[in-house]
Amino acid sequence: MSDPYLAQLSDTLRNYGIDQPVTVVDLDRLEANCAIALAAADPGVNQRLVAKSLPCLPLLDHIRHLIPTSGLMTFSETMLTALLRAETGTDHLLGKPLPVSSAARLLAACSDAADRVQWLIDTPDRLQEYLNLAEGSKSRLRISLEVDIGLHRGGMTSHQVAEAARAVAAHPNAQLSGLMGYEAHLAKLPGFLRSRASRSCAEAYRRAIDALPATNSRLCLNTGGSLTFQSYKAAGFANEIAFGSVLVKPSDFDHTSTLDFTPATYLATPILKAMPGNALPGLDFLPRRKTDITVFGGYYMADPLYPSGFAYSSVFGRSTNQEVWTGPMAASVQPGDIALLRPTQSEAVLNQFGRLLAVRENQVVHEWPCLPN
Repeated sequence: MSDPYLAQLSDTLRNYGIDQPVTVVDLDRLEANCAIALAAADPGVNQRLVAKSLPCLPLLDHIRHLIPTSGLMTFSETMLTALLRAETGTDHLLGKPLPVSSAARLLAACSDAADRVQWLIDTPDRLQEYLNLAEGSKSRLRISLEVDIGLHRGGMTSHQVAEAARAVAAHPNAQLSGLMGYEAHLAKLPGFLRSRASRSCAEAYRRAIDALPATNSRLCLNTGGSLTFQSYKAAGFANEIAFGSVLVKPSDFDHTSTLDFTPATYLATPILKAMPGNALPGLDFLPRRKTDITVFGGYYMADPLYPSGFAYSSVFGRSTNQEVWTGPMAASVQPGDIALLRPTQSEAVLNQFGRLLAVRENQVVHEWPCLPN
């Protein structure tokens, strides 16, 4: 990212009239990232977008015009309810197991939830709760089994998968929809451990599939993430990969596997005060060759990018109200200028202000409402 690019983006947002914090997505960069992802993913493997990482329906629609998808992966009752009500036909795979009370509310609120949602089940006890819900609600629930393939953040063993699959097959109001195995740890392991762990993950996934009473092509066999989706091929065990954050590339997704992708989203917030030579509290008698600025809000999950040379103040500390950044004395900055930050992640960040501004060629071209977390 060059300073001229950031300076122009800041000017574009100031000219648009930004006077409170907002999230911004650069459509040119987003579309370039979509083209890279499409070229990197094996066309024989289905692709599912992670909604929590792209929590804005118009943004998801924009991406789905560029990347064919098998559906969305959702993680919360509120976001799933909003998506089910907003559009028809989309298949939803839960990315984490929801309490059965959440599933009951979703079934009551959305008449087609049973047909369109794959409920993620991570333990035999939770499976029994969902089977009881299926019986009581007379809904035929689609059950996806979470299998632990090495991340060790929960999920079933292959032995538990076999027992769970038999229980689902025996229940008149349930059907097995697939398996989900997440392996976020792989990309973050050092090289000498990664190859061994990759083989172990593949073997654990294979054992889980072999534990199913009758595997067929209609099952959704999901794995992968933004840092690993490129490594899965149609000849492997999985038939679906999921990703999302890499398309906007927050800083947590800076990795050797994402070098071709470009950051495409920013937080923008007005500068409230500019204070060249600002004295240190309690040390007013000492001259200081620094400029402090305060921005609207703060404590964001993001790092300062613009104005150039500014960083969070180590003197004033973090603040959610008017955060202080410190930079060079020679900085040319005025109240009303727009400061820019790069998010560390996209989930729970892109939608935190309720709207998303889409920019293209130095113009704000869309103002999109966001989904709830």
